[in-house]
Amino acid sequence: MAEKRALIVRLSSFGDVVLTSCLIDPLIELGYRPHLLTFFPYGEVFSEDPRLKVFQIRKEELFKEENLKAFKHFDLYVDLHKNLKTFLLRLLLGGSWKVYRKQSIRRRLAIYFKAFRKPYSVIDAYLSTIGYKEGRPKIVLSEDRVKSWKEKLGERYICIAPGARYQKKRYPYFDKLAELFLSIGYKVVYVGDQTDRKLSEDWKGINFCGQLSLMDVMAVIKGGMLFLGNDSGLLHVARAVGTKAVQVYGGTHPTLGFALKEEEGIYMLKGLYCQPCDLHGKGKCRIGDYPYPCLHIDPYFIFERALSLLPS
Repeated sequence: MAEKRALIVRLSSFGDVVLTSCLIDPLIELGYRPHLLTFFPYGEVFSEDPRLKVFQIRKEELFKEENLKAFKHFDLYVDLHKNLKTFLLRLLLGGSWKVYRKQSIRRRLAIYFKAFRKPYSVIDAYLSTIGYKEGRPKIVLSEDRVKSWKEKLGERYICIAPGARYQKKRYPYFDKLAELFLSIGYKVVYVGDQTDRKLSEDWKGINFCGQLSLMDVMAVIKGGMLFLGNDSGLLHVARAVGTKAVQVYGGTHPTLGFALKEEEGIYMLKGLYCQPCDLHGKGKCRIGDYPYPCLHIDPYFIFERALSLLPS
């Protein structure tokens, strides 16, 4: 009997693509060989994961004839993006499609009306698309890479990712948090891109921002005892490599679907009437300047909560 194949479609962005990994094992259990269609460079996160084959293309190449030919004849298609591009793909490719419940209207209304700020998990929505109720993001890294970083850094370190795409999502006191962990004997390692390095260049600790490949960043996060970050892509990497995490919310909100689950760690939310102010944390704050009121969370309070995730 020929092997059944499933194509997961999630074109962007980084964190969302990481979260698609919650479907890999369930699809294998259902008898499918999982494939992923995504935009460059998001597919890189799966470059060492043998469970998944990735079609990584550039945005302008999505509807090229040779690509559409490669995407045809799958036994199952799973649309985890649900936008105009994937609607057109469904029309062009045909076949059997399952589409996730995005709750786009409710999530937009939640920006303006408190009554619409209801519990929602993108992971649960992804899983329910194929009839599963439980699962978690999971990305496999090479054992050699993980071992190499453990040998370099040891095991008693905390990872901090100070960056986020938009300023309204960037917690401004990670440097104070780092000092608290350093004061009780932990190493602190910063991860992120070159922009994040500018945020953290004078902070105490080991700064890898802008210096490592994505795969090495993921291995460093996996080896850490704890990860602290914003509502951002690297936070979802921590979930996928199995590292306990603390997620700090600013201009967004758990009702949008990206909050940590209890077994993954904890999230910190000021809970102002104006949260969320935007689906993605874009734009300017209506009630203050940076650091914005929603980000005024005492670092010592976060530190105390974070300690509960560490071995006594």
